[in-house]
Amino acid sequence: MSKLILGPTRRSVAKAGLMLGAAALAAPLYVRRSLASSGELNWFTWEDYAPPALVNKFEADTGIKLKVTTFSTNEDQLNKLKAAGGSGWDLASPSVGWIAAHLEVGNLQPIDYGRLKNIGNMPKSFLDAVVELDAAPGGVNYCLPYDWGTEAMAFDSDVVKTEYGKLSFGDLWNPEYKGKMLARQRSLMLGTGLWMERTGELPEGTMRRAYANEADFDLGYGKAADYIIANKAQIVNWWRGTADTQSGFMQDGAVIGMTWDGPIMQMRDQGMKNMVYMSPVEGALQWMDTLALTKGAVNVEQAYAFMDWALMPENGGLMANETGYNSVVKGFEQHVSDNFRENFALAYPGDALDRLWLQGTERAWFLERRQALVDRISAA
Repeated sequence: MSKLILGPTRRSVAKAGLMLGAAALAAPLYVRRSLASSGELNWFTWEDYAPPALVNKFEADTGIKLKVTTFSTNEDQLNKLKAAGGSGWDLASPSVGWIAAHLEVGNLQPIDYGRLKNIGNMPKSFLDAVVELDAAPGGVNYCLPYDWGTEAMAFDSDVVKTEYGKLSFGDLWNPEYKGKMLARQRSLMLGTGLWMERTGELPEGTMRRAYANEADFDLGYGKAADYIIANKAQIVNWWRGTADTQSGFMQDGAVIGMTWDGPIMQMRDQGMKNMVYMSPVEGALQWMDTLALTKGAVNVEQAYAFMDWALMPENGGLMANETGYNSVVKGFEQHVSDNFRENFALAYPGDALDRLWLQGTERAWFLERRQALVDRISAA
């Protein structure tokens, strides 16, 4: 298990070159059509990462046809790539904490950063995070940071009355919201465990140590799973991705939940300003997704062209505007909408960026034990 990013280093992951309103540090914008002016690229990515505006601009800028296949969870991506022997797609989009698991089953091949003309637009803090989370073993890079976001609290402000500094993962279990809470099993265990740490029900640091120590995993995740099962009547539904999250609030009657940022930001952009996404006192759970070259990639030149294109500030801004997630590219903040700025400020007020809880490396044993608890919760 590698060292985990804590303290100032963790804060720099969120802040370096990314704070809205910061001075742009971008290199000159250009499209290197010479990288690839024809052909196609097969991208295996999250269900809301390839909106039409992004696909259309990439194709217009490069002449490359972008073919997209989507998945809803890291588990789905890992297992489908494994089953296909790392073939079928050229680029994948695993979260950085899952790269080690992909390498254990041979899904990926190295990426040569020297082939990326715009790599200088990547803040060092993100490249450091790749190393710290065991995604560059032996100094070999297997992924390129693409975007970052969080999993935190979502709620209907017409029903749930709260504010930053008081909002907690523990609010998910308020009896007032019985049968109206939305979450996904594995994240709910982590959020509930962090709440238990804060209230003294678990020793401080248990959920952090759980990434490396099986005894701490069994203690923290086990106790959280038991609590979830005992209070299962609180839950209206489980979500797996963006569509499930949005329908949970719009159709299933959820008023509070633990969700990704993007789906709620998209709802707000569509006029549902009563929906709020906000960091809890325990800290929003931070993740970083990547671009990774699959072991069986056929269209390698086109894959590098996409990675280089994604490193341009205007394209980072486009991605952020269209998805609600945050780009890793320096200067992207100069290309975002007023809505994005408003949503970002609402999600991370005060010292929220200092409290981000970066999720750790999820190795095979960790995934197996956690999935067993997810299955147990689902069966209940």
